[in-house]
Amino acid sequence: MASILAILAAGRGERLRPITETRPKPLVPILGEPIVCRHIRLALETGVYNRIIVVASYMIDNLREALSKCGFNNAEIIDQGGEYGTGHAILKVLQYGGPGDYTVIYSDIYMSRDGYYILANLRAPAILASRTSTPWEFGVLDVKEGVLRRVVEKPKHGEVKSDLVFAGALKINWDFLDYFLNLSLSPRGEYEATEALNNIASRSDVYVEVLESNTWVDIGRPWDLLVANRVALKSELKTMIKGEVHPTAVIDGEVVIEEGAQVKPYTVIEGPAYIGKSTVIGPHSHLRAYNVILDNARIGSFTQVKASIILEYSRVPHLNYVGDSIVGEYSNLGAGTITANYRFDEANVKVTIRGERIDSGLNKLGALIGGYVKTGINVSILPGIKIGSRAWIWPGCLVNRDVESGERYNCWATR
Repeated sequence: MASILAILAAGRGERLRPITETRPKPLVPILGEPIVCRHIRLALETGVYNRIIVVASYMIDNLREALSKCGFNNAEIIDQGGEYGTGHAILKVLQYGGPGDYTVIYSDIYMSRDGYYILANLRAPAILASRTSTPWEFGVLDVKEGVLRRVVEKPKHGEVKSDLVFAGALKINWDFLDYFLNLSLSPRGEYEATEALNNIASRSDVYVEVLESNTWVDIGRPWDLLVANRVALKSELKTMIKGEVHPTAVIDGEVVIEEGAQVKPYTVIEGPAYIGKSTVIGPHSHLRAYNVILDNARIGSFTQVKASIILEYSRVPHLNYVGDSIVGEYSNLGAGTITANYRFDEANVKVTIRGERIDSGLNKLGALIGGYVKTGINVSILPGIKIGSRAWIWPGCLVNRDVESGERYNCWATR
């Protein structure tokens, strides 16, 4: 019987904006690797699967190209035709794939390597679960003696009865097709997989396997991408230096420096850190711990970067400080551009998501900058500010509000 790996990768990632304005959610990186490719690679390591199905919709051509670059040309990509929910996506998988055993993984979760082996060895029907300090943001599980009784989708804060949540990975087989055929629209206007799980649980034992703490991250908002990469840096990284490191440079801790990268004179890199292919770091740069610098990026003279993600072809060229931030691909920060990452009152940094102020849970969080952004010299960006893709920031501006995609932010216009 076919053993099928299915990746749900059709969502637009609205809450991940501005990162997902220029790339689909399944292509956000974990240590330089698109997360969809990471899911497939680690799942295939188990030796269980003989087919790969990826459900896509938003920026499907970008996804297809990325899978090819990752070497997964055998992945079968099906178009969901829109964002109709996880239940609808699983229905499309079952209808397309036919009889077999299915392992379904949501593309927007980070999971340690062990999680893929645990999932591969579960007997359907089964789900993975994780504990979280914010269970009201997820499907909260009611479990008795390792068996699912019910999933409560995003309950009100005061109605939460457990910190155990559905982790976005499950095992089913063809026999459960009817449960997905008969879903009703949720209040969010989608067909939810959790409704099918509740219906299955009312008639069968759905086994629940709980992942160890700090091995799972739901990447729903931009700062979650920072957190997931930090977990990966801490737990997965082993020093490997393929690039060129100048004798005066200092490398301290676990650091990966990929082929073609250059670390120039008097640069300090503190691990854990990942430095992608053909990057240029320095001279006189300081990379503090927990940085992910992707291919062809440039970190220049007298610049300090701390616990940040710098995406492909971006430039942080001189006299910059970037802390606890994301800088989108092909962006350029002018000389003296600074990201503040800490509030005067020492409270957690809040970020506006879909018009609502959300507590990030982090007391250090800098700027969330989309792709193709340009800042002038001496720009200062306050904590938790989002700058949309292709925006320009005029020289000397203090950015104290979110900047829309394509906006020309001119703080001098009204002076």
